[in-house]
Parts: sequence; C-alpha cells; structure tokens
Amino acid sequence: MSELNRKQIFKDTFSMAWPSVVEGVLVVLAGMVDTYMVSSLGRATVSAVGITNQPKYFVFSAFFAINIAISLLIARRVGEKRRDVANSLFVTGLIFVIAASIFFSVICLIFAEPLMVFNGANDDSKEIAARYFRIVMGGSIFNILSLYINAAQRGSGRTRISMITNVTSNVVNVILNYLLIGGHLGFPALGADGAAIATVLGTLVACVLSVMSLFRKDSYVNIGFIIKEKVKASMENAKVLAKTGITILGELLLTRIGFIANSILAAKLGTDENAAHLVGMSFMNLGFGFGDGLQAASVALVGRSMGEKNIDKAKSYVKCGQGMGLGIAFIISIVILVFRRQIYNAYYPGVEHMILMGEMICMFIAVIMPIQVCKIVFNGALRGAGDVKYTLFGSTIGVTLIQPALTHVLIRFFDLGLTGVWIGILVSQAMQLILFGVRFYSGKWKDKKI
Repeated sequence: MSELNRKQIFKDTFSMAWPSVVEGVLVVLAGMVDTYMVSSLGRATVSAVGITNQPKYFVFSAFFAINIAISLLIARRVGEKRRDVANSLFVTGLIFVIAASIFFSVICLIFAEPLMVFNGANDDSKEIAARYFRIVMGGSIFNILSLYINAAQRGSGRTRISMITNVTSNVVNVILNYLLIGGHLGFPALGADGAAIATVLGTLVACVLSVMSLFRKDSYVNIGFIIKEKVKASMENAKVLAKTGITILGELLLTRIGFIANSILAAKLGTDENAAHLVGMSFMNLGFGFGDGLQAASVALVGRSMGEKNIDKAKSYVKCGQGMGLGIAFIISIVILVFRRQIYNAYYPGVEHMILMGEMICMFIAVIMPIQVCKIVFNGALRGAGDVKYTLFGSTIGVTLIQPALTHVLIRFFDLGLTGVWIGILVSQAMQLILFGVRFYSGKWKDKKI
C-alpha cells in the first residue's frame, strides 16, 4: 500500500472512530460517576442498582441487534450508492423499534421484582432494585429510539451525531444525579430513585436531539428525502433486517446469558464482594467504551468497503483500528494498575477489605483491557462484513459456555471467590480474541452478502 493510501486509511479510520470513541468513553465515565454518586447511599444500594444492569441489557439485546443490523446494512448500501434502499431499511426498522419498546416496557413494569430476585437481589436490595428498574424501563422508549437513530447515522458515516446526543444526555444525567440523589439546591433527596429519574430525563434529551438530526439536509438518512421520494417500509427489507438481526440477537442474548450467570455468581458471594465487583466492571467498561467506538468505525468502514467490493481497503481499516485500540488500551491499563488502590479508596474510603478486593480486580482489568479492545474490533469487522453467524459462534463459546462454567468451578471446587470470577472473565475474553482473530485472518468473511 502506498504512503498516500496509508494516510487516507488512517484519516478515514480516525475521523470515523474518534467521535464514537469519545462518545463511548464519556458514556462509561458518566456511568462510573453515577456509581460513585450512588455509592454514597451505601453498598447495598450500589449492589441493588448494579443488579438491574443485566436484566436491562438482556431486554435491550433485541434493540442492540436491530441497531447493529441497521448500521451495517446502511453502510453496505452507502457503498453500493443505494440511498432509497437505505432509507427504506430505516423506516422498516423504526416501526419494529417503536412497537417492541412499548411491549417490553410494559413487561418490565409488571415483573420488575421477580426479575431482580432472579438476578441475585438480596432482601436488603430487592425493593430498591425493583423501583429503580421500573423507572428506567418505564422511560426506556426514549433511549431505544435515540440509540436506533444514532446507529443508522453511524452506518452512513455520521458518527458525530451519536457522540453529541449521548454526551449531552450524560451531562444532563450527571447534573440531575447531583440534584436528585442527595437533594441539592432545593431538590428532594430521592436516593436511587433520583438516579433512575436522572437517567430517563437524560435519554429524553438524547432522543430529541437524535430526531432533530434526521431533518438536517446533510443527513443520508433523512426525513425530507423519505417524504419527497415516498419511501416506505417493505416486506423485503423486513426480511433482510430480520435475517441479519436475528443472528446478531442470538449472539447478544447468549452473551447476555453468560454475563447474567457470572453476575449471579458474583452476587451470591455477598454484598461487599458484589459491590467491589460492580465497581470493577464499571472500570472494565472503559475498554468496552473505547472498543465499541472502534467497533462502530469498523462496522461502517468495512461495510462500506464491502459494498464497494474493495476487500484490501476493508482489511486496512481493521488493522489501523487495531493499532489505535491497542495504544489506547495499554495507556488505560497502566493508569488503572498504578492507581488501583486510590481508585477503590475513592469509592470506599478507609474500608480496607474493599480496597484489597479492588486492587486484585484492577490487576485483572489491566491484563484484560488490551485483549478486550482487540477482540471487539475484530468482532466489529466480521459484523461489518456480514459474517454474523461466526460472531454468534465465537461469543457463545467464550461468554455463554466457558465464562460461567469456569467461574462456577473456580468458586465451588477451588474456593477462589471473587478471584475466580475475574479469572473466568480473563479466559473468556482471551478465547474470543483467538476465535475472532483467526476468523478474520482466514479471509472467510470476504464473500458474505447481505
């Protein structure tokens, strides 16, 4: 590849990735601030709020699947220069998203408490968790709509829209957390309920901004274009979305089952162990924040390159993304390793047994981070190419089967407790990296059609 082409590949990757990376990291940081603010209410409340994450993301898996599908399909249509089909795909998916979000919100409102108990809530946390879950899921339509629109925009290459909406949303969330959790500036002290209300209002702001982006003239997915060209939903596009989305949904659901199983195993170790674990997971999410940003770029750039039938270009984008990801991951790992004690002391000041558990967790995170980021980028590349059946296979092996099984064995038969939980996470991430990396370099994804 010529020097000029290398520069263009880097420029394309960087311009596509940086808004998504900034978005992902700031979203994670906002979540960490959220956890920090909630930690002032006690370890039982931290555990209660953390327990809601797995069932929430399990429900959201259906929407994450359609979002990934719409992103990679629109990216492919951009490469094929078929704007009418891209907009028809968007309209088709939008109908599903609205109907499904209403249905799942009602289900979550009705069955909130049994879901919390199933996910490991104890007597001291189940009521707090159920109330928090009802508030967040009751207003989830705003979050779901915003995420769907942003995914479509990312597929067309407009990653800044998603960054702006989510950063604004999380700024609103953090401000309202300050006002509503402890009760400041005359606002009522609502505790965990205040954190949930802040989350919903933040997503409402994001939803308004996302909808507004569809009216901009430079938007590839555009309300004006849809009205002018009389673009409609179609059964053909519904089938394409379903075929791609169902496979991705299978991957996400099976992955989520693995995460839930691990979450339950950690919760059963005790309230303190689970609270330490949840803080660690919030820091590990930094890797997901960076990785997901690079993954979004990989999906869009590989999808577009496949639409253009330029395989070499797709490979170059992925390799460039991997280099960026590794550099970022190593920096985060070093910071977490060096400041591991200070990190947990900030959450649980002077509580020595919590700090010691936290130091152990941080050492695992430092090793996992580079593995995790590389794995996510490879996964995004394979998704962008339409090789979604293989990503289903790799995630099922790594997260659904190996992680909970190994964790269970290490806890029950080797009495490793929280250390066993994190060994399971490390092995799971490494296994996925191997599976996705081998698949990418085999080139078997080159001829996938979507």
